[in-house]
Amino acid sequence: MGKRLIDGIDLIDMMSAGAAVLKSHETTINNLNVFPVPDGDTGTNMNMTVAAGLEHVRKKPSAHAGQCAETLSKGLLFGARGNSGVILSQLFRGFAKAVQQAEQIDAALFAAALQQGVDTAFQAVVKPVEGTILTVSREAARHAAQAARRCDDLAELMREVHAKAQETLARTPDMLPVLKQVGVVDSGGQGLVFLYEGFARWLAGEW
Repeated sequence: MGKRLIDGIDLIDMMSAGAAVLKSHETTINNLNVFPVPDGDTGTNMNMTVAAGLEHVRKKPSAHAGQCAETLSKGLLFGARGNSGVILSQLFRGFAKAVQQAEQIDAALFAAALQQGVDTAFQAVVKPVEGTILTVSREAARHAAQAARRCDDLAELMREVHAKAQETLARTPDMLPVLKQVGVVDSGGQGLVFLYEGFARWLAGEW
């Protein structure tokens, strides 16, 4: 039987799974880092940002999904490191706003929250660049909205979101010339894909 609702405690567990997958690939993400500055720290920055969010929310856990998302979002914002970390924190800032009144989150609200996260992140960046984590998050959220119309199973929804994120990530070198020159995909986008992989695996009961 699929998972149709998640509460605040589920949200923490799902984020923890995402964080674990992200951390296990930290070096891989660092090695992809060529944009905007080839300083090899995208994986480290994203990992530290997510860890800060989890540390904050674990001190004040709540079964209320909206309250939990807000606490998690504040931790991510306070702990955001680097461009990738800041964008990630904005994605969750928008997500938290979308679910703030909800005790539990269903597939439709989850999809809407992903989209609000994307909107918030794009607004926070002065000059959004295609072929980055922003593109990956946007295309995944768009697909989530479509999937939520025909699917109320969060595990299935997240599986499709993860797949769309992977597909978009593979196309980032065609959108950003510097990636194609070096022969890599976007590092921030790859980090988001790993985070989504953890979400999908937890929702599917594989974690």
